[in-house]
Amino acid sequence: MPSLPPPRTTELFYGGAWHPVSVRETTTVSITRGLSGTGTRAAPASATMLLGNRQREVSVHDPESALYGLGRNTPVRFSVQGGGPHLAFPASGFPVVSTPDHASLGVAGDLDVRVDVAPTSWSLPAALVSRARTTGSQISYLLCLAQNRVPQLLWSPNGTFASRRWVAATAPVPAYHGQRIVLRATLDIDNGAGGCTIRFLYARRLDSPLWLPIGDPVTLSGTTTIFDGTAPLDVGKSDLSLTPDGFSGLPSVSGRIHAVQVYDGAALKVDMRPEKQALPGAGSFTDGAGRVWTLAAGVALSNRHVRLEGEVPAWAPERHPSGNDSVMSIAPAGIMRRLGTGKRPLDDALHRLITASSPIECWLMTDGTQAAAGAPLRGAGSPMRSTKSDSKIAWGKGALAEWLTPVVEIQTGVNSDMSATVASSSAAATGWAVEWVRAGVGNVEFFRFMDRNGPASRLEWTVVTDQPADAVRVVVEEMSTGTPTVLINLTPAGIYDGRPHHIRLQTFVSGGSTFWTLYIDGEIVGGSSYASPTTALSDLRYTSLLAATGSQPISIGYLTYWGTTAPDPEDVYRAGSGFPGETAADRVVRLAGEQGVPLDLDGEAADSEPLGVQRPAKFLDTLETASDADLGYLLERRDARSLLYRTRASLYTQAPVLTLDYSQGVISGELRPVPDDKLTRNDIAVTREDGSTARAVETQGPMSVADPPSGVGRYEDAVTLSLEADAQALQQAWWRVHLGTTPGLRYPRVTIDLANPRAAALAHDILAADTGDLIRLTHLPDEYGPDPVDLIIRGYTEDIGEKVWRITFICDPGTPWRVGIYDDNAHGKYDTDGSQLTSAINATAISISVTTTAGARWTIDPAEMPVPITIGGEEMRATAISGTGLVQTFTVVRSINGVSKTHPAGAPVATARPAVYAL
Repeated sequence: MPSLPPPRTTELFYGGAWHPVSVRETTTVSITRGLSGTGTRAAPASATMLLGNRQREVSVHDPESALYGLGRNTPVRFSVQGGGPHLAFPASGFPVVSTPDHASLGVAGDLDVRVDVAPTSWSLPAALVSRARTTGSQISYLLCLAQNRVPQLLWSPNGTFASRRWVAATAPVPAYHGQRIVLRATLDIDNGAGGCTIRFLYARRLDSPLWLPIGDPVTLSGTTTIFDGTAPLDVGKSDLSLTPDGFSGLPSVSGRIHAVQVYDGAALKVDMRPEKQALPGAGSFTDGAGRVWTLAAGVALSNRHVRLEGEVPAWAPERHPSGNDSVMSIAPAGIMRRLGTGKRPLDDALHRLITASSPIECWLMTDGTQAAAGAPLRGAGSPMRSTKSDSKIAWGKGALAEWLTPVVEIQTGVNSDMSATVASSSAAATGWAVEWVRAGVGNVEFFRFMDRNGPASRLEWTVVTDQPADAVRVVVEEMSTGTPTVLINLTPAGIYDGRPHHIRLQTFVSGGSTFWTLYIDGEIVGGSSYASPTTALSDLRYTSLLAATGSQPISIGYLTYWGTTAPDPEDVYRAGSGFPGETAADRVVRLAGEQGVPLDLDGEAADSEPLGVQRPAKFLDTLETASDADLGYLLERRDARSLLYRTRASLYTQAPVLTLDYSQGVISGELRPVPDDKLTRNDIAVTREDGSTARAVETQGPMSVADPPSGVGRYEDAVTLSLEADAQALQQAWWRVHLGTTPGLRYPRVTIDLANPRAAALAHDILAADTGDLIRLTHLPDEYGPDPVDLIIRGYTEDIGEKVWRITFICDPGTPWRVGIYDDNAHGKYDTDGSQLTSAINATAISISVTTTAGARWTIDPAEMPVPITIGGEEMRATAISGTGLVQTFTVVRSINGVSKTHPAGAPVATARPAVYAL
C-alpha cells in the first residue's frame, strides 16, 4: 500500500514569489471543485487545511511574526506527488532531454511527429522536437512553436539549412497557456500529385481516436525526402537558433512534456512516455523503443500535480488549551468566491466600452430622475445642462433600449437646449470624433461642436437630424463670416423609427484641410473634406425644436467626445445594440477582459452558441447567462487563479482521460448505479429572450412521453435563454431532449482510493482528470449491462491525509455527448430508420440476413467497413454487407461486448453507437 499522506506541498505567494509552509501531516486536506446540481456554473473551489504554527511561522496577526500583515485573499497553492512523472522544463537556460543518434531514428518515408505538451505560454517561440545539428549539416526535422501560437515544421532533404523546407500552420493552436494537448505534424513526402503535403493536428490525449485539424493542409510543389544524419534527437531544445522562417528566435520550451512519438509511415520509431517509463527524480530513462534519454540543464522528472490554486479569505489561529501547540486554520477558495460578492450589476455594454476606451469626455446622460444636469464621466468637462428655464428635459425618463440604462428624455411642447464645455486636449489637436445614441421620432435637432481656432478661423460643426424631411445634414460654419456650408444632406436617413440609432461625426486634419466622415449605426454614410483645418473642441451644444405640432419626445444618451484614437464605430454600435450574435465564448472572454479578471478558453469561440443582447446583471451571472445558452462549463482553473470557460463543443466525442476497469478493483467501495429519473426530460420548451418559444417532444421509443410500458410518461421542462435568433430555440429544445432521454443507469459518483496499489498505478491519469473530461468504466458486473460506460466529470471531492487519499468524481452520462464526425469510420455511422433480422440466428452464426423495414438500405461499400451493429444487447461487427434489395446479408464478428446468445426473427438491428447531430 502506498504510504500516506503522499508528499504534499503548500505554498503562499507574497513578495513576488511562492514560499512553502507546513501542513500538519496528521490532518486531512479536503478539496471540492466543479459544478453542483444541473447548472453550467461551478461553485467556488473550496478546501480546508491546518497550517503548522507552533513557531509562529504563519502568525499573520502577530507583529513579531515574519508573516505579520499578510492579508485576506493571499494566494495559496496546494500540490501532491503521485504516479509516474512528466518532464518539467524550467523557464530559463537551455534545458533539453536528448537521446543519441541511432539507426532507428531515421525516417525514410512519411513523417509523423506527436508531442504531448503543456507549455507555460503557447504564444512564445519554443523548440519541441528536433533532430538537427547545424554543424556538419546534420538537419533532419524540427517541430516548434513560432510567435502567436503557430506551429511550424522544418525538414531538410540533404541536411543543410540552405536546402531546408518549412511550413507554418494556417491557424494558431487552439489552446490556452498551460493547457495540455497533443500537437501533431505530418509530412506526406509524396502526395501522388507531384508534391508533398503537411498537416498540423491536435488531440486532447495521445491515444485519442479523434484528431482535429489546425488550419488547412499545406501542399508544396515537388516530392521530398528527409535527411537521415547523425544528429541526436532533442526534446525541448534545438540546435537551430531560429524558427524555420529564419526570423524569430527559438528558445527552449518552458512547461511540461508528457510524451513524444515519431513515426516513419506506420512504424513507431520513438515512443517516449516518461509516466510509464521513468522514475521521479531520475536523470535518465529508457523509452518504449529502447532509446535512452538523458536530462540536462535543469529538466526534471516530476510527478507533482497542483490540486488547488486559490486564495485565503481569512486566517483563523487556534491554540491548544495546554499552550503547547498552535495551528492556523484556513479555508482556501477559488476566485469565484471573491468575484461573486456584492450586488452591483455590470454597467451596460456601451457604458463599459466607452469607459474602457478612455474618451476625452463623455456625458452618459444616465443620471437619475432627480438630476438637474448630466455629469461628465471623466470630470474634464462641465455638466451637460440647459440654459433655458423652460426646457423640458426629463432626466432618467428616456428609453433607448431595455438593455441600456435609462437616459434623458427631451419632451415636446417647447424648444429645449443643453450644453457643456470641455478642457483643451492635445489628443484632439489633429482630429476628433463626437457620437451619441438617439431613439424616438422627434422633429428637428441640432448638435453643435465649436472648435478652439482663433476668432478669425473658428469653426462650428453641426449635425442636424430633421425628421420631417427624413434627413441628416452636416453643416460647417466659419464663425468669422457667419457663412454655413452644407457638407451633406443625407436622405432618407432611416433613423426616425423609434429604435436606437448611433451617430458619429469624425474628423482629422491633413494638409490644411479637414477630412470628415459621418457614420450611422457603425457604417459610413458620407464624407469628404473641408478646405480649412479644425482643432480640438471647446464646447458641445444641443438644441431641439419640439414645440411644433406633431413632435414626439426623443431619448438621447452616451454623448462622447474622442480624440484621434476613437474606437471603431462598428464596435460602438454593436455595444449599444448589446452585442447581438456574439458567441457565448466571445462574450465570456470580452467581459472578463473588460473586468480585468483572468479567464482562459477551452475550445474554439466560433463553435459556441450565438447569443442575444447582453442585459444588465452581475458579472458572474452575465457569464452564466452565456454558459447556460451554450451548455458549456463556467469553471475555475485548478492550477491558476483564473476562470476557465469550457465550450459545449469541447465536451463532444472525447477520448477518455481515465479508463477504470471494474474487474481490476480500482473503483473503491460500492459503485452504485442509479436507475432514477432525475435527469429525464422528454418534453422541453425553450423560449428565446423577447422572442418565440419552441417545443420538442420525444414521442417514440422507451424514453418517450407515451405512458408506460411504451414510454416513461411525460417529463416537462421549460427554459428561457439568450439566443440570437428564434430558430435556435427549436434546436436547443431538441438537444436538451436528447440529453434528457438517455436510457440506462446513471453513475452519479465514482470513488477511487489512491491508497489502493491498483489505483495508485493509475495515479498519473487519475490526477489529470478534471471537470468536463470523460472517464470510462469497463468490465462492469453483468447486471449493470454489457457495455462500457462513459461519464462526463462535473466535479469532484478529494481528501488527502494521513489515513486517506480518496477522490470521488461527480458525473453525468457521457453517452449523449458522443456526436457524429463527418467521414469518420468510428464516429460517422448513422443509424437505420428500421431494420430487423430476417430469420432467427443461433449464438455462433456469422452470416445473418437483415431486412430493412424503413429508410435507406445498409451500405455495401467495403471502404465503409467494418460497421458496428447491435442486436438484442449483443454487439457485432459487420465486416462485409452484400445485396442491394431490402434483404441483405451481413458477415459479422460476434460477441464484441462479451454477450453471446440466440436472436429471434424480427429482432431489431441497429448501428452500435450511431452518429448524433451536435447542437
